[in-house]
Amino acid sequence: MNNNRLILIGLLIPAILMIPFSIISFYTDFANRNPDPLSVTVDFDQNAYNAVEGKKAFEQYQCMGCHTIVGNGAYFAPDLTTVYKRMGENDAALSNFVLSGASAKGMPPTRDRGMKEDDAYRITTFLKYTNMLDTNGWPGAGSWERDGNPDSTSAKKLDFSDIWQVVSGIVFINVLIFAIILAYENKKNDRELETNE
Repeated sequence: MNNNRLILIGLLIPAILMIPFSIISFYTDFANRNPDPLSVTVDFDQNAYNAVEGKKAFEQYQCMGCHTIVGNGAYFAPDLTTVYKRMGENDAALSNFVLSGASAKGMPPTRDRGMKEDDAYRITTFLKYTNMLDTNGWPGAGSWERDGNPDSTSAKKLDFSDIWQVVSGIVFINVLIFAIILAYENKKNDRELETNE
């Protein structure tokens, strides 16, 4: 076996193994943590609005022109990822806050921009959904809201059960590469012994 073929095998084996490990780690770690946006609903006026409708209303009224969701958007106003929790998980209170604004904090009333009450409930549904997202503890302790109070969300501490797949993958790939190098060196030594005889 020539060197090029050995190098190719040494590169292909880890690459081929990474595909199933990536799929397994995705489906066992991240995929089941976040809810289906169609299943998160808020009821208002005999209608049930889902988070997909809420995201459309959130975009229609350009909320990200001032706010962020998981750090994406503008940084003029507070991040809204956990605003549902901060408002006591009260649909009516959050919807009313969205409509009436908070002039003292710089948020104008959205009623003045044509927002209706059902749109506020749609946006509340989306904010309820973002509150359920697994953000791995983001924003962590020490992030500040616009009013100067620290956010109460703390970062998730890593434990062994969260990183076992990464550690086992790194160990496996290192052992595999070591075995390939060892096989190559043994083959090389065997050839040298044959040529010396």
